[in-house]
Amino acid sequence: MAKEPTKPLKVTAKLIDGRINSADGIIMLDAVLYHAWFLKHHPDVFETGAWMEHGSGYVGLPLRQLPGNRWAASKGIYIELSQKVEYWNKRPDFFAPDKIDMLDMDKGIISDSVGRYRAYRVPNVIRVLKDSTIDFYCVGHADEILDLLSHIPAVGKKAAMGWGYVADWRITEIVEDYSLMHSDYGLMRPTPVEEAGNMDLSRYPIYDYAIKPPYWKACNLRRCYVPC
Repeated sequence: MAKEPTKPLKVTAKLIDGRINSADGIIMLDAVLYHAWFLKHHPDVFETGAWMEHGSGYVGLPLRQLPGNRWAASKGIYIELSQKVEYWNKRPDFFAPDKIDMLDMDKGIISDSVGRYRAYRVPNVIRVLKDSTIDFYCVGHADEILDLLSHIPAVGKKAAMGWGYVADWRITEIVEDYSLMHSDYGLMRPTPVEEAGNMDLSRYPIYDYAIKPPYWKACNLRRCYVPC
């Protein structure tokens, strides 16, 4: 039996306290699902990083696939009520059994400025969202997307510190495909300059930005119009 065609969808994350950790404010749905795919199918990758040992490296997301192994999925849409800087901290583990290996042999003390026992106080940009809600748009298979999202407890960075935790995921079938452009919100995902075509994107900044997950990977960077 042929698989049902993909459909335009609205994906909504209801956050527990409405805070997300994001420096530029852009959270991409395909990045969330990409992470979820590994959590479901190859959680060992997060320990070893050796994905290529499993096969071709292809990740099959339940989204409409675009040229260049990209996906029909948008950034998150939300209303930001406020923005502030919060910190995560890490103190050296002075009781670790191997701490002797980290001694400064000249002074006979553990250095907390470099190496494993370095102390951290790292600033993070925290955005507070209206109604604790963030919406994404995509074209895909609702049931499979919801299954993957069941593996995602939070969105944004540093979830282990408590930011971005999701209370509930919801998916609604809609009529229009808003994964690239929205009548109210404009450009919905980074778009290579050469693919702009007849779209008027002159109000958007142009700089190097990844066009597919993982968004941190340098080989995915392209000169893009970036949503703001």
